[in-house]
Amino acid sequence: MLSVIYLALINIDGLDNIDLMENLAHIYKIDNNILSDVMNPSARPKMQEFDNGIFVTAKMVQYNEKEDILTVENLSIIIAGNILISFQEQPGIVFELIRERIRRHKNKIRTSGSDYLAFALLDVVVDNYIYIIRLLGEKIESLEEHMTNDPKKELLDDINAFKQELNFLRKNIKPAKEMILNLTKLDSEFIHDENTVHFRELQDNINEAS
Repeated sequence: MLSVIYLALINIDGLDNIDLMENLAHIYKIDNNILSDVMNPSARPKMQEFDNGIFVTAKMVQYNEKEDILTVENLSIIIAGNILISFQEQPGIVFELIRERIRRHKNKIRTSGSDYLAFALLDVVVDNYIYIIRLLGEKIESLEEHMTNDPKKELLDDINAFKQELNFLRKNIKPAKEMILNLTKLDSEFIHDENTVHFRELQDNINEAS
C-alpha cells in the first residue's frame, strides 16, 4: 500500500522569544550550538548535519527600490524528517508564493519532503541574489552613460554607492555559495535521492549570481 506523508512547515518570525526557541529545541532535539546559531543573526552561512536533521543558514537579501538600499536578514532552516522549521528575523512576504502553493494543496511541494521545501526556500533566496545583481548592474550602467554626456559629482557618488552595495551583496553570496556546495555533497538520510538534482540546480544558480 502506498502511503503519502505530508510535511509540516513551522515558520518563526523573530528571534527574541527564548522560551519558544528552547521549547522547539527540546521537542525536535535541536543541539544547543545550532540553537545559538539560529539566534545569532550575524552568524556566517553554514550547513551542519546533526542527529535529527540538517541545519542551514543563509543571508536573505532584498532591495528596497523606494529607498535605494539593500536589506539583509538571516534565514535559518532546520530539515527534520517531514518537518521543516524556518526562522526569520522579521515577518515578511518573500516566501508568500511558496506558502500559497502549500495552502492550495499543490502536491509536489506538499509531498516531496522537507528537503524539497528547503530547496524551494533557498531557491527564492538565490533568485533574489540574481535579480538584485542584475538590477544594480543596470543602474550602474545607466548612470555611467549619463556621466559620459553630463559628468557630475552627484552621478559619480551614486555610481560608487551602487557599486558598494554590489560588493556588499557579493560578500554575502560567497559564504552562501560554500554552504550550498556542502549541501549538494552531503550524503544524508535527510536528503532524498530524487531531490539531489534540485540542490545541484541551486548550486548552478548561485554560481550565476556570484
